[in-house]
Amino acid sequence: MRKLSSAWSGFWFSPEPTSTLAIFRIVFAALTFFWTLSLLPDLWAFFAPDGVEPPHPIDLAHGDWGVLNLVDTRAVVLALFIVLLVGSLALLVGFRTRLASIVVFVGIVSFMQRTPSIFNAGDVLIRACAFFLMFAPAGDALSLDRLRRNRDSFWEFPSRAPWALRLIQVQVSVLYVASVWEKLHGAAWRNGTAVSLSLGLQDFQRFAAPGFIVHSLVISTVLTYLTLAVELMVGLLVWNRAARPLVLALGASMHLSIDAGLRVGFFSEAVLTAYLAFLSPAAATACVTALRRQRSRFARARWRLSPAGEHTAVDVEACSGDV
Repeated sequence: MRKLSSAWSGFWFSPEPTSTLAIFRIVFAALTFFWTLSLLPDLWAFFAPDGVEPPHPIDLAHGDWGVLNLVDTRAVVLALFIVLLVGSLALLVGFRTRLASIVVFVGIVSFMQRTPSIFNAGDVLIRACAFFLMFAPAGDALSLDRLRRNRDSFWEFPSRAPWALRLIQVQVSVLYVASVWEKLHGAAWRNGTAVSLSLGLQDFQRFAAPGFIVHSLVISTVLTYLTLAVELMVGLLVWNRAARPLVLALGASMHLSIDAGLRVGFFSEAVLTAYLAFLSPAAATACVTALRRQRSRFARARWRLSPAGEHTAVDVEACSGDV
């Protein structure tokens, strides 16, 4: 029991470099920015008081709350939209990161609770990740907050307890296992026709699938059961370090295929962003280091090519030292 307790405590609270969290924060903030922009074309239709779905009173007992359920005017809708855009940009660069993460979460919840019928599982995953990110030390690396505290240590990744990042990992695992469980209760998934039916939904088609795939019972059955197998493998085997790269690659391939054929909002992008939570700190640090080296090479190249066509070696070394 002591070993089990030690392993459990280590899983949640043993300090790890914050490189993985920094990469996740940046990519998630960019995703949130574009998610917010996607609301703009139908902002009044979906969220204004005279929109397609009338505002409803808050029911805290069912977790129903949000800014637009308190005050729903066009001015408030526009203000919330702008605040969410600014908050996602602040989260992206790591400026007042904790406050920015709170703003992002409240903004996402407010829009989703105002008109829940237009959102899907991908939006729910974005909301969940925003919630967990509020409690993470997301501004401790690759952020303006760290740059303001200590310019010389900007490229360092201090070790922190990873429990918030672990919750995102658990969320991904639960998402897949629950998805398989729910699908197995549907007749189309059990008899192998689910993929064929999905590809035949013309309203959701991005590109029409070839007819021999849509109308072939054999191909549809194989793809349907393959989808269930991949989801189950990701949900369970993602915790095995040896199997993790393979199952995440399979999951990424599946979601990219779905996104290529069907318009499913930000579902695939949200899942792929959540995959970043499984990136090991060593791999995340290596990625940042590689990008930093590329930036350094690019800076050196710019200094070598002046408008006159030449630059001194002293200038090049000075530039590389600044980088």
